[in-house]
Amino acid sequence: MAFQSVKLTHANGKMYHLGITEEQIAKKVILIPDPQQVPLYAAFLDEARKVGEHREYVTYTGSFEGKPLSIMSCGFGCMPIAIAVEELNHLGVKELLKIDCCPAIGTELKPGELCAASGAVRGEYASREYVHVSYPAVTDMSLMRRLLKQGIKKIGLFRSHDVRSLETPATVQGRQRIARWAELGVQVLDGETSAMLVIASVLKLKAASLALVEENYTTADSAPLQEEGKKRLFQAAARALLCE
Repeated sequence: MAFQSVKLTHANGKMYHLGITEEQIAKKVILIPDPQQVPLYAAFLDEARKVGEHREYVTYTGSFEGKPLSIMSCGFGCMPIAIAVEELNHLGVKELLKIDCCPAIGTELKPGELCAASGAVRGEYASREYVHVSYPAVTDMSLMRRLLKQGIKKIGLFRSHDVRSLETPATVQGRQRIARWAELGVQVLDGETSAMLVIASVLKLKAASLALVEENYTTADSAPLQEEGKKRLFQAAARALLCE
């Protein structure tokens, strides 16, 4: 029997964690870890309205280029994004695309570039509660094709880790850890992609992850992130979700 969690709601019918109902969310959703960033991206929607704010989950729904689209924060880390994916599934959502500003460790990636995850290293433990670590965290191929149509040229492995701060040049043995994963072909570090991909796959949802490189730990390149870069990130994700 396929996995399915119990649908938990408040007395008013809103989802227990997300604090929204099915009528308030589009079938396609962009996920962002930081709730404080949601209004910035919601400004790129037409007729955006805040429909939910409960715990780390802030949700706006509107339209983009004439089609319904929602933007929701999923919190930092694999545990809160696991909750988000499960509850969005209960609300009838079909496709998810996570966007974030992330550090790169692949030497060819430069600050300001967009990189899509082909899959992710399961360095976290939330997804292991669902299925053995031998189960792969891979991007939905139809969403990947649509990202490629938006001009995304950089594709590679992400690594999701519960304690992302351990894999920075500033921590003890951080450089050694970074070098090891870079040698194994990992391109980008984040905290949520692997759990999202695994749980979405188990639930038969389509999911993908797209990162805007903010700095490169391997080459020490960095550049201030401008709103223009975040706009490109959002537009690529929105158009990939909404194109058929």
